[in-house]
Amino acid sequence: MSIAQIFEKVDKNKDGKISWDEFADAICVFSPSMSSGEIDKMFKELDVDGDGQIDAVEFAPCMVLDGGKENDDGEAALKEAFDLYDLDRDGKISASEIHVVLKRLGEKHSLEECIKMVRAVDADGDGFVSYEEFKTMMMR
Repeated sequence: MSIAQIFEKVDKNKDGKISWDEFADAICVFSPSMSSGEIDKMFKELDVDGDGQIDAVEFAPCMVLDGGKENDDGEAALKEAFDLYDLDRDGKISASEIHVVLKRLGEKHSLEECIKMVRAVDADGDGFVSYEEFKTMMMR
């Protein structure tokens, strides 16, 4: 099952965002004894922009990481998350691609903000985020 398919299953009302209640319902299926405090902590870690909902971009990393260890499933999920942004499939993510994806997700970020996002992870200074740079960022 792909990250997008899992996201769609958790997003019960199909609004493109996972609410706290939708998230808690999904977590309780796998960990019925998890406290609401633990669920809240997980939710807040994934809700990077603090809007009280988890979008597809925020959701992808939780499917990639396995206690900080890499595995074959994690690598495939990480590649899938990278591909969400790499719209032209050239193997690198530009600021304009990030801008388009975030806009589709209803996020309001300027192109200048997206350029800053790229610069923050662009280790080789080429103006793009490579798969390796993306992987490093996600494993932090």
